[in-house]
Amino acid sequence: LVGSAKWLWLGALVFHWSMLIIVLRHLRFFLEPVPGAIVALEGADAFFQIGLPALYLTDLLIVSALTILFIRRVVIPRVRYLSLPNDFFPLFLLLGVVIAGIAMRYFFRVDIEGVKEVAMGLVTLHPVVIAGIGSIFYVHLFLASVLIGYFPWSKLMHAGGIVLSPTRNQANDSRAVRHVNPWNPDLPVHTYAEYE
Repeated sequence: LVGSAKWLWLGALVFHWSMLIIVLRHLRFFLEPVPGAIVALEGADAFFQIGLPALYLTDLLIVSALTILFIRRVVIPRVRYLSLPNDFFPLFLLLGVVIAGIAMRYFFRVDIEGVKEVAMGLVTLHPVVIAGIGSIFYVHLFLASVLIGYFPWSKLMHAGGIVLSPTRNQANDSRAVRHVNPWNPDLPVHTYAEYE
C-alpha cells in the first residue's frame, strides 16, 4: 500500500538543485578573478531583486525543501518508525548551515572582503585570521566543515553512486557472459538446468 511519492521527489529535486546552485555560487569566494559564469548564475538566482541585499531564490527553496523532508520524516508514521538519529542529523546539519548562511547574508553584518581573504587563505593553505568578520561567519564555517567531514561517512554519500554505480561502469552483457570475481572462493556451482 505504497502511494505516490511526488512530494518526496519534488522536495529532493528542489533541495539537490538548490544545493548545487548554492555551492557553485560560493565559488566566488575561492576564485580570483570570479568567472563570468558564476556572476551570471548569481544574477539569475537573484532574478527578482527583492530588497538589498538581493534575495536568492535558492535560499528560500532549500529551506522549504529541507523543511518538507523533515516534516515527512515526522508526520508519516511508516517513515517515522524507520527514522534513526542518523537520518535527522544531516537534515539538522544542513538546516544549520543554510540558516547560518541566510542569517549572515540578511540579518548580521559580515565583512565580505574578510570572508574572501579567509576563504582564499584556506584554499591556498595559508590560513589567515581577520578581526571583525563576525561570529556568525565562524558558526557557518564550522557547520559547513562538519558537513564536509561527515559527508563521506554518511548516507549523504549516495551522491558517489553516480560515479561508482556498477550499472554505469560494467558491461551490460551479464545474460551472454558469466562474470566471475577473481576474489570469490571456488565453490561448486550448478547450472539452472541441473537445478531443475
